[in-house]
Order: sequence, then structure tokens, then C-alpha cells
Amino acid sequence: MSEQKPRWSSVDQIAAEVLSCTRCVLSETRTRAVPGDGSSTTAVMFIGEGPGQNEDEQGLPFVGRAGKLLNSLLAEVPLQREDVYITNVVKCRPPGNRDPEPDEVAACLPYLQAQIELIDPRVIVTLGRHSMLRFYPQGKISNDHGRIIDIGGRVLLPVYHPAAALRNPRLNQTLREDMRRIPEAVRKSLLLRRPAEPGSKPEHRSALTESEEDVQPVAESSDTSATGSDTEAADQRDQMSLF
Repeated sequence: MSEQKPRWSSVDQIAAEVLSCTRCVLSETRTRAVPGDGSSTTAVMFIGEGPGQNEDEQGLPFVGRAGKLLNSLLAEVPLQREDVYITNVVKCRPPGNRDPEPDEVAACLPYLQAQIELIDPRVIVTLGRHSMLRFYPQGKISNDHGRIIDIGGRVLLPVYHPAAALRNPRLNQTLREDMRRIPEAVRKSLLLRRPAEPGSKPEHRSALTESEEDVQPVAESSDTSATGSDTEAADQRDQMSLF
């Protein structure tokens, strides 16, 4: 008999379990687990690869130099950290900031899937190559950064990791330009067909197992008049109030 998939009813419940998680070896070397931080009702979710040293010490995502740059980039959108939700693929720091091992990613996957399911963002912004590949495995960050991609009912916007821009100043302007596409990504997400009910499976696959044929660029049209629904129109106004 297969083990029943754990379920949570809130992002706070997920965070509580992450803080005491021992599913993989990263729990043996962490100082603090880093579940995520921000609004649980946001239209925009940011996903990095894993915590670094500062994050491990403070228990919060993106609080070091890369986090300061991210805050600056958000302000240019304009957004504040409390307007979005920020998390990572793995919730504990890999020793020496190495890449997470496949079994470590797999151990954290239920947490990330549940966060996406509960927050139900219209736009997922992946920070860096490793995070992008979890959602768009055929992608290449040098080619696909800044693209607005339909991943089955929501939008993916891959961007370079802020740490990469700190190491390579030539990427800084590229990252800034890509981040400024967030309002456009939200607008285009409003054109996509959404799940009939929160959590319904065909559309709500967390985009972590999408096949290549499921992933197509969002149509360039910005005409939202075709919805014809008062409910959808209200939803559009609510989501665009971010900006």
C-alpha cells in the first residue's frame, strides 16, 4: 500500500512541518529550515533553489546580498516583499551551497506542491536555472529568461538568480528588464483558462510534471473582453490591484 500524500490546509501548517522536517540529510546540517515568507493570497510567487548561509541563520528566504538585490528589483516593478510569496525548491541549506541532490529535491517536493496549491499564484517567477528546470525541464536559462510561458493554467516567468547578477554585473540589467515583465505576466495570466475549482487536478498540477507539449508561450493579445463573466472581471481587477 502506497503512503498517503500528506495534506495541509494552510501555508502556516506547511511551514510548521518544514521547521521540524527530517525527510532528508539536509536536516542534519541546517541551522534553521526556511519554509518561505510573504503573502499567502498573492498572484505572484517567487521560487529559488535553496537557502544560503544568511537564510539558514535567520530562517527566512533571500535575506543576504541576493535578497537585498531582489528587494531592490521588486521595488522597481513596483512591489514589496509582503505583496508576494518567496520560497525555494529545497527548504534547508545544502552544505557549502552545493546543488541539491535529487533525493533532497524529492523530499521537499510535497511542500512546494502544497504551497503552490494553497497560494494558487497566477505567475510563478523562478529565480535561476535550477528552479526553472523544475517547471520547464526542456528550458535553458540563457535562452528562456524573461519569457512569459503558459504552464497549464498559470504563467511561468524564468529570470536569472540575483546571486548570478551579483557575480556577473553584465546580467544585472538583463535581470532588471526581466523582472519588469511581471505586470505583463499577470495581465497575460488573466487570459488563461483557470481550474473550475481550487485544487482541481487537470489544471492544478503545480506545473512540476508538465510535458513539453503542454508548455506553450502565452498569446500576445492583451484583450480580456472575451471572458464575459462578472466573476472573472472582478478577479481581474483584484489581481491587477497588485500594481
